[in-house]
Formats: sequence, C-alpha cells, structure tokens
Amino acid sequence: MGCRRIHLIAPAGSCRPLLAALELPSAADFLTLVQEYVGPNYAVTGNETLIAAEEDEDRGGRDDDRRRAEDLEEALADPEVAAIVTIRGGAWFTRILPLIDFTVLDGRPEPVTVFGFSELTTLVNIVGAHRNGRGIYDMGPAFLIYGLKRHAVTQLGLPSSGDSSAEDWMRPRLRSELRAFFRDAVSIIEGRGTNRAITAELTSGELPDSSAVTFAGGNLTVLIALLGTPYQRFVQPAARWLVIEDLNEKPERLDRFLAQLTLAGFWNECAGLLLGDFHKGDRTLTSAVTTLLAYHLPSARTIPVLATEQIGHIWPMSPLPLHTPMTVERVGRQRFSIHRPT
Repeated sequence: MGCRRIHLIAPAGSCRPLLAALELPSAADFLTLVQEYVGPNYAVTGNETLIAAEEDEDRGGRDDDRRRAEDLEEALADPEVAAIVTIRGGAWFTRILPLIDFTVLDGRPEPVTVFGFSELTTLVNIVGAHRNGRGIYDMGPAFLIYGLKRHAVTQLGLPSSGDSSAEDWMRPRLRSELRAFFRDAVSIIEGRGTNRAITAELTSGELPDSSAVTFAGGNLTVLIALLGTPYQRFVQPAARWLVIEDLNEKPERLDRFLAQLTLAGFWNECAGLLLGDFHKGDRTLTSAVTTLLAYHLPSARTIPVLATEQIGHIWPMSPLPLHTPMTVERVGRQRFSIHRPT
C-alpha cells in the first residue's frame, strides 16, 4: 500500500467561487495548495474536472451526476483513501444518492473518515452509521467565504460592501483559515481530536453531570427530504440525539419542517435534541426555533434540548462526529461540553 490519501470531492455546488477567492487559476493549483497544508503524510487527490465544474441553476445545476457519484464511490471503496473531504455543500447532491453503491464500504480493511455538512448531511450519516465509516459533520472548506464575511458583518459590524468591507476582511484570512481547517482534519483522522471543541447551553429538560450520547442528523431541509425514503433510517433518532441546523428559511417553513418530524414520529424515541445555528441573512432565528419547538415536542415526555452557536452555517464552526459515542459533560450551571469519551 502506498501513501494514504485525502481525497477532495465536489459532489454538490460548484467550487469555482473558492478557486476565484483564493486567486487560483485551476483545480490543480488548489490540490497543490491543500497538499502544502496537509503535509507529507498524506497524498491529496481529487478529480480536477469535477472540482472546476460550473453549475447552472436554470439547467439542472450540474450535468455530471454519474461522474460525481463514481468519484465518491471509488473513494469510499479505495483502501488507500484515509479521508474524504467534501469541498462544498450547496445543492444537487441529494438526487444522486441512488447512483451511489454504499456497500463498497463493506470491503474496506480500515475505516474512512468523511467530512461534510449541509447538502451532504445524508452522506455523513450513511458513512458514520457504517462499521467502516467515520462521519464528521463539519463545514466544507468553501463555506469559509460565506462564513468569514457573515462573521465580519454580524459580529464586527463591517459593511457588506464598499471600503473596509466584510470582503476586505475575509480575503487576507481565507488561506490561513483553510490551512487551519485541513490541519485540524488531519488531527481528527489520526485520532488526536480537534481544537474546535463544542459547548452548548441547556435550554429545556434536565441532564446529569455526565452522559453518553450519540448524534444523528444535520441540515433540517435535507433531513425532511429523506422522510419516507430508504435513507430515513440513517437519520432516525431512535435512542439517539437529533442535531438540526439550517439557513435562509422563514420561521413558517421551519415550523412546517418541525411538523413533518412530528408526523414522522421523530420525537417518540429521540433521546435529546441539539440545536445548531439558524439564521436568514443577518437575522438570527435560533430563538424562534426554540419557541416553535414548544408546539412540537411531546408533552408526555421531557426531551433535553441543548443549543450551540458552533454547529451550522456559521463561522467558527466545530466538527461533530455522528453515529459515534460522545460525552456530554457539565461545565457550568446550564453549560455543557460535547466531546469524545476520554
């Protein structure tokens, strides 16, 4: 076996905005840059054509469904691939799920770690639920463009355009944050964990000082698309905690999504709920979701609810392993840390 690989995939939205923001002329240059950040212990690979592909939302988004599915499937099957990093979420992935044969994971001699979020919610849950998979709910690196700019507007008060804008603040930080992401990913792959720890506030219910939990879920919109399909079982929170987050949805639509989870029986066996970030533009909606939950969570049983600003379409974001044992530990009166068991 040769040098183990970290394979970069572009199975959803176009990665061209990231290449442009980094001022890189080609996907090959992007792979070279990531190789520099990752170091010599892994070979960084990726399909340059797919990474540089365009999307046209008026013409189906992407016209390379079969090639995107094959790229992912081959990486899942390859024993030399230690990890798969999805560069960007966005759209167009959910429809190619039937084209992917996930049974290729059965033949792996060692597990593969997959990083992704948002549109890739299903992928991370499927891989995480497999004995030969490790699913990490974590931002695609292309999200840094949006995340950094929104942070500059909402937290630093910078204008979205013009002089000294959020764009001006983002660009000189993009490469250093990209480097930090990939170095943290290597640390996770090698079992050293992350330096982006998660803390959360208990907003309802009760928790002991320390408890063992397992998470499933991710982006709420994508979860709803899975209901009634063969993939629902990977996000069904039976005896697990459900994690949900979303962006750019109106409260009325979020209410409808929560109602769909109620009608699907998600709260009957759910051990707990972890709320990530919800926002629409510059407007934070997490408190609105907390209010909506009162109309949906069962009155017959109390489900503990934790809320965190470190999961979702937000920067800085923290990685959350799915379908793997985690510990929720009290660090304050209503404050808890979420981490791997020690």
